[in-house]
Amino acid sequence: MRVGIEAKVLTVRAGGIGRYAMQLVQALLAVSTATPSGVEFVLFTGPQTSRPFLSLSPGLYREYGSPVQSSVWRALYTTPAGIVRQGIDVFHGLDHVGLPPFSKRSKYVVTIYDVIPLLFPQTFSLRHRLVVRAALARVCKQADVVIVLSQATKEDLLQHCRLSEDRVVVIPAACDARFSPAVDQARLSYVRLKYGLPPLYMLFLGTLNPRKNVTTLLQAFAQFHHTQRVAPVVHLVIAGASEWRTPGMDRTLQRLGLEHVVHFPGFLDEEDLPDLYRGALLFVLPSIYEGFGLPVLEAMGCGVPVVTSNVASLPEVAGDAAVLVDPYDAEGMAAALTEVVHNETLRRVLQCKGIAQAQKFSWATAAQRTLDLYISLGG
Repeated sequence: MRVGIEAKVLTVRAGGIGRYAMQLVQALLAVSTATPSGVEFVLFTGPQTSRPFLSLSPGLYREYGSPVQSSVWRALYTTPAGIVRQGIDVFHGLDHVGLPPFSKRSKYVVTIYDVIPLLFPQTFSLRHRLVVRAALARVCKQADVVIVLSQATKEDLLQHCRLSEDRVVVIPAACDARFSPAVDQARLSYVRLKYGLPPLYMLFLGTLNPRKNVTTLLQAFAQFHHTQRVAPVVHLVIAGASEWRTPGMDRTLQRLGLEHVVHFPGFLDEEDLPDLYRGALLFVLPSIYEGFGLPVLEAMGCGVPVVTSNVASLPEVAGDAAVLVDPYDAEGMAAALTEVVHNETLRRVLQCKGIAQAQKFSWATAAQRTLDLYISLGG
């Protein structure tokens, strides 16, 4: 049996989707090599596919390359042609625009990470909302199975799209072994110097879009900052792609008196992420919605206490190993940050619970369940 995978998203520049896709594909190749299943993989690569990732990936696969970068043109022309030419039995689209819209020639699997534009339309342009609605409608019609990463996303998908429950499968993501508590002081110092990190900081990691709720985080951090009782001063590091950073956010920093204690290092190199986590006093993700919230798991794996929202998938991921807060309550968020910073016993408890919680999620398990799904469809 031959499985095709849309590999244009195999790049860290795709954010959380890219990191999920890279980890899943590596795990699939490793699992299928360790336990022969009769499955051959064909990666449908594009200009955006990470060549270093491919060179380091374990296991055997065939590459079907195309110079076309546009997702629309790939779905309309190059992907359907490749499915026929490569004799694909099951094709897995690793994002909601990865499936061909017409002339279905194989079984289709697609991963949907969230339905945020349907839940929070006010945070997106009209054009984006229309594109996503059309893509989801097409996917829900074409896909034989839809993979989601959390029960919360499954419930939202069933509510907003015409899908039967038996076509939606929850297969959680995981964090890889790099995200562990083991600290290399020389490496940690290098990362601090590289990004100009302060001696003591709490960390946020994510693309700066409205659903990440950074404005409320800044309000909460301001309340915490102006009552700090520790030295050196705890700073806030907001890391990740900053396309959504606006002059309004800078004005908010000035109004709150935070210009010198909030840092924006921008997009970080993938290999630096574990030490970015390890160097933090705590990790905070106050999103109003996450389809999974992989940074929460990664921070826990690194032994870092976590404060996160009590909505969507985040309680599923965090379990009882994090302090959960109302993402709309800046005062309550500030109280949680203050408690974690000043309560060493609480930090130790969260560290221990977090490491154990992260270990409940496994890429090997996710890959095996995905492989079994392919076999059930194409067998």
